[in-house]
Amino acid sequence: MKLAKPGELSAATTVDLPPGSGALGERRSWLNWALLVLPLAYLWFHLIDNLRLEWTSNPQYSYGLVVPVLMAGMLLRRWHLATACRHDSFAENPWLAVQFCGLLVFLYLPIRLIEGATPEWRPLQWAFALQTVGLTLYAVYLAGGKEWLRLAAFPLTFILVAVPWPSVVEQPIIQNLSRLNAAMVVEVLDAVNVPAIQHGNVIEVGTGEVGINDACSGIRSFQSSLMISLFIGEYYLFGRRQRVLMLFFGMALAIILNLCRTSILTWLAAKKGIGAIAEYHDEAGMLILLASFSVMWVAGGLLNRRNVSHKNDQPKSTPKYLPADAASAVKTRQRMNFFGLVLIVWLVAVECGVELWFRIRESHLKPGPVWTVNFPKDNPTYEVLPVTKEALELLRFDQGEQGRWQEPNGALWQVFYYNWLPGRVAGYLAKRHTPDICLTATGYKMLSGPELTVLNVNKVDLPMRHYVFAGDNGPLQVYQCHWESGMGKDTYTADESARFNLIRGIWAGRGNHGQKVLEVILSGYDNPKEAQEALLRELVRLIKVES
Repeated sequence: MKLAKPGELSAATTVDLPPGSGALGERRSWLNWALLVLPLAYLWFHLIDNLRLEWTSNPQYSYGLVVPVLMAGMLLRRWHLATACRHDSFAENPWLAVQFCGLLVFLYLPIRLIEGATPEWRPLQWAFALQTVGLTLYAVYLAGGKEWLRLAAFPLTFILVAVPWPSVVEQPIIQNLSRLNAAMVVEVLDAVNVPAIQHGNVIEVGTGEVGINDACSGIRSFQSSLMISLFIGEYYLFGRRQRVLMLFFGMALAIILNLCRTSILTWLAAKKGIGAIAEYHDEAGMLILLASFSVMWVAGGLLNRRNVSHKNDQPKSTPKYLPADAASAVKTRQRMNFFGLVLIVWLVAVECGVELWFRIRESHLKPGPVWTVNFPKDNPTYEVLPVTKEALELLRFDQGEQGRWQEPNGALWQVFYYNWLPGRVAGYLAKRHTPDICLTATGYKMLSGPELTVLNVNKVDLPMRHYVFAGDNGPLQVYQCHWESGMGKDTYTADESARFNLIRGIWAGRGNHGQKVLEVILSGYDNPKEAQEALLRELVRLIKVES
């Protein structure tokens, strides 16, 4: 093409334009990007919608609500760097990467089938998150090569910090940290002449018992501090060593600040009564969060200042950008279009197939009986156990009642009844808390369990899981029933986690037709057989079936 001098262009002058330029080329470019972005946007929406249930119902992961916003900010910041790097490896597409991407695409089918039955299963949430992140990274690599992949890797994988840890990993860490925190609080109170005794995650003071972050919740600030430290490392674009240093600093700071918070609240409870905790609990938590963020931000700023002075001493090098040739650009667009089209077709096919499968399965399910618990309020020893605000926020049941009474033979009964109406959140919250987690966290030692016994009470099959705990006045016989509407006897297993085996979960249905939890704590029976016989007699009076 011969370039004209300024002022020499006329109506007869022709200029050769590169292929795909002009209005038509711009429209094609937008279509290419839309074909790639739409299926990925659906995967991210689906992932965040699934995690939202945990973020909004579990205070331990409530920080997850801000993670997508931080991700968007980090990606926007990285985008300015990526737009200057349209230069490398457009023609590269290793066969190994293609095979790995194909595996991730196929895995959407089993992931959606399992999610339809048990959306709260945490290994499934990790599988879904890794699949979504992996496919997005592959799309970034197709569009911009290795340099774009390097720039987008951390912001996209940042979502993993808000994915709930699997229970097998979370419970030992959180419970041990909570016990460590309780032990240190007792030492601090002893130093200020406040008598205190540790019972697991619970501290007993003169006015009552104080739970360490509501016993079952663990140390909430620990995981949020991990998120803050990773974000600050990315904000200042630290190197690997600085990011690791910030990570350990954030964990140590979380433990120290949480110790201060718990010590102050427990001291207030010892001086003013247990009710004083509710008055200062939220304010103390917010103050600790702000203090943690502020201290870590200052530490990051000081570390960044040192990095800046060090970088100024290094010789500056000018990056060399190599323009991509037209053939590579065309091949890149073709690969993007093919990947986007295959992903759209597969997602539509899987969603339609999964919905059809569960509709067929649920058409064979018979609705279960409608029943409730009729507490013996005519018993002169009956006492209502109030549902705490923390328990209501944590479990979010639609109906709940708790009571305690004593039988003439001296046996003490404590009964807890919670009902979740049909809906997706029912299965999510009903399965979260079991005696082996909650009672152990409050200092009780589990001696045996769980053992499953399905009791037929007033024509209702109740899967009672039996635990034995060591109590102050003898063993505690604990029976917990997690009942799902429409489920048969063969669908229940002794260990609730076994309910999540893939075939059984998919075959049983969505698990969102309404669920109930009935928990009975019996003291005064040393023999498990006698305890079960007494339980069956009492359940006949307690279970009320509605027509």
